[in-house]
Amino acid sequence: MKQIEFGLFNMSTNRKFLISTVLLFVLWIIVALIAIFTGTYSIGPFEAFEAFSNSDELSKTIFFKIRIPRVLMATIAGGTLAITGAALQALFRNPLASPFTLGISGGASLGALLALKSGLAVGFLGFSMVSISAFIFSLLTMLFVYSVSKVRGGVVATGRLLLAGVVANFLYSAVIMFIQFFSTFTESLQTMRWVMGSLDIVGFDTVWKTLIFVIPGCLILLSLTKDMNLFGLGDDVALSLGVNVKRMEKKIYFATSLAAGAVISVTGPIGFVGLIIPHILRMVLGVDNRIILPCSFLLGATFLTAADTVSRTIISPVEIPVGIITASIGGIFFLWLLIKTKKEIIV
Repeated sequence: MKQIEFGLFNMSTNRKFLISTVLLFVLWIIVALIAIFTGTYSIGPFEAFEAFSNSDELSKTIFFKIRIPRVLMATIAGGTLAITGAALQALFRNPLASPFTLGISGGASLGALLALKSGLAVGFLGFSMVSISAFIFSLLTMLFVYSVSKVRGGVVATGRLLLAGVVANFLYSAVIMFIQFFSTFTESLQTMRWVMGSLDIVGFDTVWKTLIFVIPGCLILLSLTKDMNLFGLGDDVALSLGVNVKRMEKKIYFATSLAAGAVISVTGPIGFVGLIIPHILRMVLGVDNRIILPCSFLLGATFLTAADTVSRTIISPVEIPVGIITASIGGIFFLWLLIKTKKEIIV
């Protein structure tokens, strides 16, 4: 059947993109609504409307200052971690690449923690120094991992790439534990909870400040999806088709560090979202990054929103850090992926 070109997509690709994004968006709406009305303090749609109309301060506070901001933060964090994971996997041509496995999450965590411990939790030109520090450390980690993993000819070796990420994570963990050792009991407990990953925020202020960094980063990545597809055919092919590979790499480094660093500075290192989501979508939708990246954002947002709802309701009123839930799911998935990859290499 002859395919009709439609902008950057052919007709069948455009249809797949439209159907996938609509279905994933509807799925996110459903999960988000369930999350908003689910919790220790039960609030249904009618109760929420009545509370707003009758000025019930308790219900209004829970609904508008805790539940809705938390769902929005889960959406932003999950979507950002997933889309950055998809971009890194396209850049390194490695399904095991993600902000967590490459040490970017650890770098951002250390940067944010150092800013907090140094009393730099203030604004600079309207931006949080915590987010700025997280971005700087995540960018430095990205450059370190990339430079260490390159072998002769500028080729990135998969084994060295993952090993460099593991080394970076160990180094950052050691520094974080060192900081904890000299902290008070209260500070140590707060740090430990933050390192486990949490979406425990109040109000919309944190949401808006995170979006200042996330939106530019995600837009840059979405603008590079066509170049990512060509890059997947090989460096020489991409160069012959007009792709500036070095510039594309730098843009991905900057965008992933900016977006992921901003999210991690608020939520802590929530692992495996950037690994699981893009890989699942590639198994279902194929390898076209013009479809994978936007769908990764939507499915990542849905996944983390659902995981956060489970974390705060499974043994209510006790709240489990959401990072524990994602790590439990991601650890099993990561093991399966390693076994699958090993089998493919042997074959």
